Amino acid sequence: MAIKPEILIINDNKLYVESLSALLKAKGYVPFGVYTGQKGLELALNDVFELVLLDVSLPDIASLELIKRIKGLKVSAPIIVIAESDQLEQALLVAKNGAINILIKPISGDLLLQAVDIALKQYHLEQDMQGLRRSLAKQYDILGHAEIIEQFREKLKRIATSSSRVIFFGESGSGKLTAAKFLHFNSERAAGPFYALNCATASSGRADDIHRLECDLFGYEKGVFVGADRSTKGLLELADGGTLYLDEVGYLPPDHQAKLLRAIESSAVERIGSSQEIKVDIRLLAGSTIDLEAEVKAGRFREDLYFRLNVIPVLVPPLRSYPADIPYIARIFLEEAGFLRKWLGREAIEYLKIHNWPGNIRQLKDIVLTAARSVNSDEITLNDIQAAFGGTSIKVPIQTPAIKPSGAVNKPQPLHIADLPYRDHIIDFEKRLLEEILSGCDGNITRAAQILKTDRGNLSKKIKKLGLKASDL
Repeated sequence: MAIKPEILIINDNKLYVESLSALLKAKGYVPFGVYTGQKGLELALNDVFELVLLDVSLPDIASLELIKRIKGLKVSAPIIVIAESDQLEQALLVAKNGAINILIKPISGDLLLQAVDIALKQYHLEQDMQGLRRSLAKQYDILGHAEIIEQFREKLKRIATSSSRVIFFGESGSGKLTAAKFLHFNSERAAGPFYALNCATASSGRADDIHRLECDLFGYEKGVFVGADRSTKGLLELADGGTLYLDEVGYLPPDHQAKLLRAIESSAVERIGSSQEIKVDIRLLAGSTIDLEAEVKAGRFREDLYFRLNVIPVLVPPLRSYPADIPYIARIFLEEAGFLRKWLGREAIEYLKIHNWPGNIRQLKDIVLTAARSVNSDEITLNDIQAAFGGTSIKVPIQTPAIKPSGAVNKPQPLHIADLPYRDHIIDFEKRLLEEILSGCDGNITRAAQILKTDRGNLSKKIKKLGLKASDL
């Protein structure tokens, strides 16, 4: 059975509230009427209503002040302003501060119900879009829980609320593309397309690589060159309504830089072989491992394009700045690749944590998965990691317990499925999971609850029940 939409009516005229309530009830809505702005504010802040019908004239709070306070506290329900014919100017001022519609008395029942229906459809669509954005954002999260990563994640969320262009600066493999995706899927454009293009392909200097990059970026018309058997959109067109990320933007050839600058300035793109401008609405992000300011000074990168792109510069942290997260990140890579039973030994973990990681996250993933594929046993040892690097065996000081699916610190014992009843399997699995999460969080229950997306109190009880230890019980 569908939940009936609840509608808050804020109006000091009791008879009018009763009349509106009867009309709305007859159409299956659940109206709730209050007669003062203060009471309306208190109820609106609970954010349980799907629509607010606000009279422009209230006895205790000016409607303009009321709507500012409601919207300032991020109440999601849309607001329809109701006013007398001589209050139109006041109603317009109120509406500019967050209302979606104005109804002038006398209002027919049909007109009111039509306005309510439209407002609720818009509200439900926005809620669905927010749910989609949250779902997509989870798929492209920034890995890690160190303070530097938490701050980086929060910074990206703030930037996502704007439409400004961004350049991500960082070392190779540090996660610039992941950061660009995270920003896109946490923005208002999350339901739109996301495209990425690596401009470093032009660094070879070969004419065909440079031409292919131009085609990929701007598109081309049919017959403009040999092999152009049909008109083709470039990524600037395909990303319309969404986001385009240009990785290694510093390698764009000079001609491409000029065309990209024109596209930014005009919000339009010209395909190769055409003089027609095609309007586009995109958010442009870029990434670079090279010093673009130095490239500008050397005359290899246009200064005007650099300033257009570099509205918000963002530095992506290198992996060596959050080494404590490496066991947790490595575990994720193993699970995503299907190595659910494999685990990293203590010496292997210590070696991974003290490594300098010039290739950052990408290199860590390659090394861990290479090692996992090369061994038959469940434990990935220091020697296995060394072999994945192509080096020789060394001894590393052991400070960290092994991170493994079983969560045990000592030598793992094989799990004999037939020896345990079903309930014990569930308890054993929960214990392994919580041990591993707590280990990666240095025993911090609050951080563990955030990772598991569960209530801290319930998680604390579960940890105590299983006899586990945490730092903030």
